[in-house]
Amino acid sequence: MWERGSVFIMPSENVAGWRLAAVLRQFQWDTRVFASVDALQEHLPDDAPDLLALQGPCAGIADLIGRLRNAAPGARVVWQDGGATAIQRAAALDAGVDACVPAGTEPLEWDALLRSLYRRARCGPGAWRVVSPGRVLVGPAGQRLPLTLRERAVLVRLFNAPGHCLHRENFFPAEARDPLDSARRVDVVVSRLRSKARRFNIELPLLAVRGWGYILLPEGAGRAPSGMDGA
Repeated sequence: MWERGSVFIMPSENVAGWRLAAVLRQFQWDTRVFASVDALQEHLPDDAPDLLALQGPCAGIADLIGRLRNAAPGARVVWQDGGATAIQRAAALDAGVDACVPAGTEPLEWDALLRSLYRRARCGPGAWRVVSPGRVLVGPAGQRLPLTLRERAVLVRLFNAPGHCLHRENFFPAEARDPLDSARRVDVVVSRLRSKARRFNIELPLLAVRGWGYILLPEGAGRAPSGMDGA
């Protein structure tokens, strides 16, 4: 059976978005519809999807794609606008869209396209991912690690910025007035997450950067570079 992930949909009209969501759910995709760019961007820092589907005309498509890429670097992006010109589609592709979907695309084609993009995003040794419905971390060799809500929140923020070190004080900024308190919370969560992983005989690609924060290496677990501690 084909594996399918999560798709966030931003339609030009809600009816179109719910129609596409219903179609994709028939193929077992986990879908959510957002009525506006603001609603989508507000949600992305805490929960990044595997794929983003944009429908209809998008003013400033290049700028929009840039913002979405920054918010969810690991997500594949598709754009469907039957009225777009060749120049507009080329600009969208140059801006980072992975595929432009023709008008009238059949459900079977939608499923095949998204599966293809999903495979490319997940292939290779660095295919660590958080499965949202069950709060489970899944590894490239089939590893499965159950997560608490706070562990999931930490990992989602790291997956949203693959290969980038995130400061310890910025993981839970809204929960503590003292930034140091937020940093301590993250240290505790990461420590417990690592201990749990060891009990499951899982080596996490999660590294600590001394005096700064944490980084999740996209290529998977390996030796810690200079200045980092993988213990």
